[in-house]
Amino acid sequence: MRWYFKEHGWPSSTIFETPPEGDEERAKLIDTLQVEPRPGVLRLMDEAKAAGKKLSVCSAATKSSVVLCLENLIGMERFQGLDCFLAGDDVKEKKPDPLIYMTAAKRLGVSEKDCLVVEDSVIGLQAATKAGMSCVITYTSSTAEQDFKDAIAIYPDLSNVRLSDLELLLQNVVAAN
Repeated sequence: MRWYFKEHGWPSSTIFETPPEGDEERAKLIDTLQVEPRPGVLRLMDEAKAAGKKLSVCSAATKSSVVLCLENLIGMERFQGLDCFLAGDDVKEKKPDPLIYMTAAKRLGVSEKDCLVVEDSVIGLQAATKAGMSCVITYTSSTAEQDFKDAIAIYPDLSNVRLSDLELLLQNVVAAN
């Protein structure tokens, strides 16, 4: 959002008489505009963390905009609990290039085949599969019609998906290969 607003101007708002100028005012506006996290995401993050799994967020957006959004969307504790966080400005090429996922696996000290990526678009799916990782899709209204044939599972949201379901999917893929 920060990039968009920087390029196109910060919107006027009933919260502010003029567009926000400082980080605190911008954070308040973005927090007001934020939607809730996708159903099931926070629970899955918490389940994975409690099970000792390593968690990473890899976003094509700029670090400053993603940090602000994630802090507001998932909360400071979950954000600071991530084992790895990479943004578009941390790598030379953006998705669908696999570098962001390969870099995350290296930083986490795990093999690509042992990673499970959760994505919402075909570009993210392409990046994950090019990195040699399995990918689950939880599509949005704007990505629902994309071709997700390379995903190991496709869900409208993650509200009924448990960590054990994802672990079984990944085990089946690893066993098949």
